[in-house]
Amino acid sequence: MAKGDDALARKKNKSNRKKMNRKNDSAAVSSRIAAIIAAKKRRQTGKRSMCQGMCFSLPTPEDPFNEKLGKVGIVKKKKKKSRDALSVNKSSLKKPSQHSDEKTRKIDVPPESVMLCLSDIESSFHDLDKPLFTSTWGLEFWKSFHSGKDVVDTSGTSSTLEQIAWIVSTATEALSTRDNEDNQLNNSPFLLYLVPSQSKASQVRSVCKALKRRGVHAVSLHQGAELDHQISGLKSLEPEFIVSTPERLLEIVAFKGVDISGVSLLVIDELGSLCASGYLDAVQSIKQAISSEHRSIVFNDSFSASYIPAVQSLLGRSINRLSLSDSVASQASCILQTVNVCASEEEKLQKFSEVLDSTSSRKINIVAKEESFRKLTALLKLKDLSVIIDNSDSKVIPAITKRGGQFACLIDIEQFDSAEMKAFETVLLPDFVPSFETYVEILTSIARDSVRGVLHSFVTDKEVDVSCLAGSLANVLEDCGQIVPDCWRNMSASMSD
Repeated sequence: MAKGDDALARKKNKSNRKKMNRKNDSAAVSSRIAAIIAAKKRRQTGKRSMCQGMCFSLPTPEDPFNEKLGKVGIVKKKKKKSRDALSVNKSSLKKPSQHSDEKTRKIDVPPESVMLCLSDIESSFHDLDKPLFTSTWGLEFWKSFHSGKDVVDTSGTSSTLEQIAWIVSTATEALSTRDNEDNQLNNSPFLLYLVPSQSKASQVRSVCKALKRRGVHAVSLHQGAELDHQISGLKSLEPEFIVSTPERLLEIVAFKGVDISGVSLLVIDELGSLCASGYLDAVQSIKQAISSEHRSIVFNDSFSASYIPAVQSLLGRSINRLSLSDSVASQASCILQTVNVCASEEEKLQKFSEVLDSTSSRKINIVAKEESFRKLTALLKLKDLSVIIDNSDSKVIPAITKRGGQFACLIDIEQFDSAEMKAFETVLLPDFVPSFETYVEILTSIARDSVRGVLHSFVTDKEVDVSCLAGSLANVLEDCGQIVPDCWRNMSASMSD
């Protein structure tokens, strides 16, 4: 006879009361009984281990040997999926962030080893004006070194203690990295520092001495010491850094006292003084003797235009400019400026045509007044040059470059963008500049990544008389070590009197 609803409800309530009583009593029972109760609850929910499943689970037709153990397999799969999902999340979140952080650190912040080297140098010199690690020049140099480009310092002075410290510290860090990655024995020094005098060599070596505790040995080679003594010292010590004058280094190389073919970093200090002393050929011979892939740093202590070819012969096509000064002469360093003063417009056009014929650059940038575009375009087409107006058509330039040959870009002098001119190496000014500031802006914005910048200006006597800019432009040319037209020099002198 079937039970009624009241009987079923009483039975269910009784079962619930028993469960509640067991739950309340489990806190008062012993730990052993509590463990048994907990195990029973895990069995009922399917959360049991392998041994518990073997003890308390019965075989089924689908699982006669208790291999799946009911819900255990399902739980395992869920856990496995959760681990996979977690690993995916880690790879998608943590790894890119670590890579981006590492990349940012490499670009923006020097590693700890460089800072430790700078700290050691600071401890050796107690009269420093400011901490070395705060140097803006040093940070920019470190970035330039790791970009793989050559560096030219356009301050117009010899290297300072601050600059030397950053160079040797960066070289120490790069040396340790190379030794860790390359197990091949390299007998050549890592850093070769060329100086014009014994006093400068002593200054550089005094900075390098602070890095001896880092395992870096530096020697100074110059006249005044016995040649045999220096050769024997090089063979016994095998220094990582060599500071030397060019003539003494060539003597030692000739006697096979040192191998410089594997030098990784070449520093040429006071290039103007080296050229004035007649050591340019020796410096170039040393540069050619280095057969390995290396980077060069040139400190040009003179703004004279006569030394620009020397700088060009020692550096690559693409360089980074660094300077401790923001003067016009510093920013315009290694840019050849020529001013063609003509008697008439016809003579000016003739001079402009001659400069076009002598220019070897593929891309010629002409900054002129817009009303002169038609006349200039006709002249350029007569010389079989492709013409681009305002350098604005991005599709035309690659097509012309692919065809080969020279082409010219006409740019409005009233609307030029100085940020876009940093890659311009050859710039012509067929019309006189409207102001002195315009000339300076053009001069200091071209050839930012090169030492082969050329700026040609064309002006008539009448334009100079009307504008009264001859004195200001003459001063800029003189400060930059360029040739000043005689008429401008005389005019500037008369105005100063």
